[in-house]
This record gives sequence, C-alpha cells and structure tokens, in this order.
Amino acid sequence: MLLASCLLAYVAWSAVCLEINVRKARALKIPIVRIPFSMNNNVWMVVQPLVWKVLKCLLPSIPWSSYPDFVRFSHRNLNFLEKSRPGALFGPVWALVSPGGVHMHFSDPDAIQDILSRWRDFVRPTYKYQMLAVYGPNVFTVELDDWSRHRKAIAAPFNEMTMSLVWGESLKQTKAMLHHWSTKSSGEMTGLSLSGDLKTLSLNVLASSAYGESYDFKGSAEWKRQGSSSTTESYRDALFMVQQNLILLMLIPYRLLKAGPWIPAKFRSIAQAAESLKTIMTKVVTEDLVALNQGREGTRGTITSLVRAFEEDESMSVPKESGIEAKRRKKGSLSVSEILGNTFVINVAGLDTTPNTLSYTLMLLAAHPEVQEWLHEEIHDVASDQMSLGPDISDDNGEGTHRPLQHNEKKKESVARCGDYSVLYSRLNRCQAVMLETLRLYPPITGVPKVVMTQGPQTLRVEGGQVLAIPPGVEVFPMFTGVQTDPRYWDDPDAWKPSRWIVKKQQPRQHDVGGERGEKETLLSPRKGTFYPWSGGPQYCIGKKFSQVEIVAVLACLFHSHRLHVTTRPGETGEQARQRARDCADDVNYDFLLKMNHPERVGLEWVRRGD
Repeated sequence: MLLASCLLAYVAWSAVCLEINVRKARALKIPIVRIPFSMNNNVWMVVQPLVWKVLKCLLPSIPWSSYPDFVRFSHRNLNFLEKSRPGALFGPVWALVSPGGVHMHFSDPDAIQDILSRWRDFVRPTYKYQMLAVYGPNVFTVELDDWSRHRKAIAAPFNEMTMSLVWGESLKQTKAMLHHWSTKSSGEMTGLSLSGDLKTLSLNVLASSAYGESYDFKGSAEWKRQGSSSTTESYRDALFMVQQNLILLMLIPYRLLKAGPWIPAKFRSIAQAAESLKTIMTKVVTEDLVALNQGREGTRGTITSLVRAFEEDESMSVPKESGIEAKRRKKGSLSVSEILGNTFVINVAGLDTTPNTLSYTLMLLAAHPEVQEWLHEEIHDVASDQMSLGPDISDDNGEGTHRPLQHNEKKKESVARCGDYSVLYSRLNRCQAVMLETLRLYPPITGVPKVVMTQGPQTLRVEGGQVLAIPPGVEVFPMFTGVQTDPRYWDDPDAWKPSRWIVKKQQPRQHDVGGERGEKETLLSPRKGTFYPWSGGPQYCIGKKFSQVEIVAVLACLFHSHRLHVTTRPGETGEQARQRARDCADDVNYDFLLKMNHPERVGLEWVRRGD
C-alpha cells in the first residue's frame, strides 16, 4: 500500500512538473514535444533499453517512424535515429519538454555557431561531468571562471612535435596489428575483435605520447584471457583496466572498492589498477619536476607539458634532494591533482573515440570495396616510393613488452622508418575524406548540451529572424547529427560517400615543360555551422588533430598493401554480405558514445594485395 501511494505521488508530481515546463516552453513560442521522462532521469536511462526491446518484440512490423512522437523522442539515441527529420518537421528550433525541464533543440547552423561561440552565456553543465574527476579537477569539471586556465595548460602538449610522434607510433602499431591479424584464420576475425584490437592500438599510441614509452602490440584476445589478472605495473596496462571499468570507478571511489575483505576480488583488482595508475602518473610528475628544475627535458610527453604549468601544493611530495623550491601561484598554473585529473581525461577521451571512429570506418570500407580502391590509389601515389609504412616487426621479442624512448630517439625513428609526417599527412586527402565522411554520419558524440546559467535571459536569433529570449536553467542542444545530414547542405545526405569531400582544382604542373595544367585534389570546406565532429567554438575538442593524425596513419598503413573483405556465409552472395556490414554500422546505440550493437555478427578478412 505504501509503495503504491509513493508511486502515485511520483506520477502526480511528474505530471505537475511537466505542465509547468510546458507553459515555460510555450512562452518561447516554439514547437514543443512532450515526453513522460526526462532524458537525464537515471532510472529511465537504465530501464529504456529493455523498453525498446519489448516494443520491438511486441510490434516487430511497425517501422520506427510510425511510433508517436512521445515514444520516438524518449529514445536516448534520438539524434542518430531521427537525424535531420525534426528540423524539417518543426523548423530551426523546437523544445523537448519533460518533467525534468525544457530542452531546446537547434538545427539552424548560424544559431548553433552562436551558441558554441558564446561559451560564457551558454555554459557546459559541469554537474553532468563531475564523475570524470576520478583523480582530480580537470577541464571538463571545473567551473566557468577556471576553465581558461585548464584549457591553456592542456593545449600545450598538442603541438606539431607531438603530432609527428603520434604519426610514427600509429604506423608502427598498425603494422604490428596487421602482423597479428595475419595469424588469424579466415572467418576468425569479427567486427568485435577488430574493435578491440583498434582500442589496443590507440592505447599504445596514447601511452607513448603521454608517458614516453613504446609498447609492443597485444591483441584483444590476449587482453581478454588475462582479464583482471593482468599486471597493472605499467602505465598502459593500468590505464586499460581503468578504462574498461570506468563507469564503476566514476560511481564508486576506488578507495572504497578495496575497503574490506568482503569486497569481491575483481573489484579489488580494479581498485588496485586505479591506484597503480595514480602512483605511476605521480611518479612521472615528480621525476619531470626534478628534470625540469635541473635543466633537463623530462619525458617530453603529455605529462611533462602539464608539469610546466605546475604550482607546488601540499598534495605533492617532492624529494628534498631535488632542490625544487616552492613556487608562487602564477596565472595558468596547475596543482598536482589538476595535472593528474587532466592527464586522465585526455587519455580516457581519446581511448574510446578514435578506435570507435576507426571501427565504423573499417566496417564501411569492407562494405564498399570501390572506396578501398579509390583510397589505395592515393596511398600508392603519395606514399609508396617515399616511406616504409611502419618498422619491420620480425624481431619482436614478445607481445606486450615495452621500452622507454627518449624524445629525440622517438622522433628520429618515426621520421626515418615511418616517413615524414609534415609532408605525407597533408597529402593524404582521400584518407582524411574517408575519416570526415564517417564522422559526418557516425559521430562519437551526437550533440553537446549547454545551459543558460546567468541571472537574466539570453537572446538568440534563429533562421527566419525570430529572436528568442531563453530564460536561465533552460538547456540548449545543438543538433550536430541533424545539420550534418540536412539535405539543404549535403547532397544525398544519408549515403556514405567520401568522394564528396574531395574538390579538384586546376594547377600548373611544376615538372611539366610549358606549364601544362593538371588537377589537384583538396579537401572540401563545408558550410559553416554544418559539421561538428569535434564540437566547435572555444570549447572544441582539444584532441582533434591528435585523432586526425592517428586515423589517417592507420588507414594509410592498412590499405597500402591490403584489402578488407566481409566474410560471406554459406549461400550468401558478396553483395548480401556487404549489405550485412552496412546494416551493422546502422544498428547502433548511444552509451556515452555512438557504438555498433553487434559488430561480432560480421566476419572480416584481410587479404594482401597480389595474393
């Protein structure tokens, strides 16, 4: 009886809140869609996957578009499923209204640009990101007044010198991954194992750039066999285990996961990994502080760059013999906890987004062999006679080992054995086009919420000249996937066509006598406000160039001498197999990132060209 009364009271209270928010939205004079649950409701986030499975089982013949608005717009994967349709139906701005609030959605490119550029008026809701403060405050969790200090500090590592190291390490890891794949029998590799191996590749690249150590490639199957028994003495291994259990660590402080003997052994292993990662990062910070104080370079990784913005605080234990004197607080300085916090989120952010994009890219390339040939044509012309795509790995002494590399050694190795990043990256336009087209249709993040936090309303002009006065507390949501698939700005917007990104321009051929003209391929610059795979405005993703360089290097190495095929099933034609891969790419769910639901259902096979 008590439970029923509580449930009835909750329903009544939700109905009252919904009506209040509907009236608030109507005052804005924009179209509204009511939904019964807030998108931020934790219970609904947990329950809704089961709801969609039940609906699919009970009503299998009803297409998604036939469901009523309040059902479709309650789905957490709303932006990918609906794409540009809400904008065509409701106009450039409309509101999703729930008991939890008013959520304004924008599909007007100019309005989206305005929202992202006015980052002090339309603020990132930091309360949604506080769980990322596992090791300390960081650029995602600090308040508005402190954001610029963190942003300036973490921007320092993402320079061209770092990009050159990323290029070389990515090529090295990709060739090792290809060697690992060559040992698999036909049909043994699936989209799932490919995704796992790509995550290992990105993990090794991140560890190299952040910590200054180069690791040998270890396949996802080996990671799985080791499970929680994997050692966490190295930066790479500790980071891997922490990332694999990130949700648990964000919900429960790792200190509590080893608070007593009654805690399951698996949880204690996770806590040990989290503690090891902090110990390793703190050790690097201490060593770099000593090195920099003595005029030496340090590891020259991401951590070193953040250490340069260090301010001594009480949480840092620095050896007395180091001779480091306490520093005065200066503009742009970071505390040790902030160095650890930012190092952690930089690595975690890159460890899922880049391999996730590569997984989609390779699945789509397997489904489109003609695009593989188009891609190979460029790689052959640009790279074949200029570089060896990755070092010889025949002398590897076992998977999973690592050795420290000094900065100058790493740079020489990457240039001498993997080609010159500064020359090759900018010339691989088709590789970039494949990446950009994948991100247009399958962005890891389909939108970035902002909220009006000021005392008074914020005005915003939208398409058609309407001026909105948005009151405090209202969430604004730029629909990135909506504008990236809007037929007003993209021809055949739902089709994956990397060639749309290539623009051919006439230019004189310098090596031809008489100035004979030829075609030069350059990348398309899309209309402003219609392409946001790394967000936009001052708060765009700081790792943008890092991910671009890694993805292009991986594609160049993979398709330089190999083709990727979809393994056909008995009685299945090649086209049917490729359609299965395309369907797999479109069968997605949004769980922190946009991910394929069942990549394991698609078998893949690498074939060396000429075989």
